[in-house]
Amino acid sequence: MFSRGSGIVNSLFTCLGGLLGTYFYYIFVHERISIEKLPSTSLVLRRICDILPISSIICHTIFGLIFLGVAIGLEFAVPWKSDLNPGLLTKGTLNPENATGHFLGLAAWPPSACGAGIGLLQLFFIFFLEKSLGVSSAFTVFAAQVCRIKIIGRVLPSLNSFAYGIKNYVAILFALGAIGGSALSSGLSKTIPLGSENGTNILSSILGGFILLLGARCAGGCTSGQGISGTNENHLS
Repeated sequence: MFSRGSGIVNSLFTCLGGLLGTYFYYIFVHERISIEKLPSTSLVLRRICDILPISSIICHTIFGLIFLGVAIGLEFAVPWKSDLNPGLLTKGTLNPENATGHFLGLAAWPPSACGAGIGLLQLFFIFFLEKSLGVSSAFTVFAAQVCRIKIIGRVLPSLNSFAYGIKNYVAILFALGAIGGSALSSGLSKTIPLGSENGTNILSSILGGFILLLGARCAGGCTSGQGISGTNENHLS
């Protein structure tokens, strides 16, 4: 998703593969894996604060401090700048004083700043929209628009539920914002396009997108939906 805005080669075909993976899931897989519903008392549906005798606020604080400590430790062990593609630094800069628009024009942003931004955005989504962050759901909402054709909506009722409603449309806006934001950042930092070394061929792009979205739908969310949102809410699964 972000790669499209950054100009990575064949990223549009990755998005196409993602849509194909979404359709494949709802046509051939969804009904098979959703036959058996977990009871509401199932351990995997519960939060840590539901099991331990501590309040939600304390639980969030404890795990927040733990993750902060892990992040700081990793930064000391493997500085984030050492992971950057050398090609980025030949085009852009990590010096805010020399970057266009200062912070926005950096060739790469510090992970701490990105994490804080995602956390604040998550806060907005949960409190005002009662919805957690997730990118794979945007593919589902986009794919579901074919269900506006009534005959398709009747054939795919599970996908049809994503075709309407402001909460569904917000997922697409979030995804478009990610593309636009990465394009703006890459443009200001003069690193767009990132170059062929960051992409792959068309077939691999389509296949990668297909597997990525198929897996995300089977798991009930992608890395942003499961990892970021699930961790923030202290869910066990």
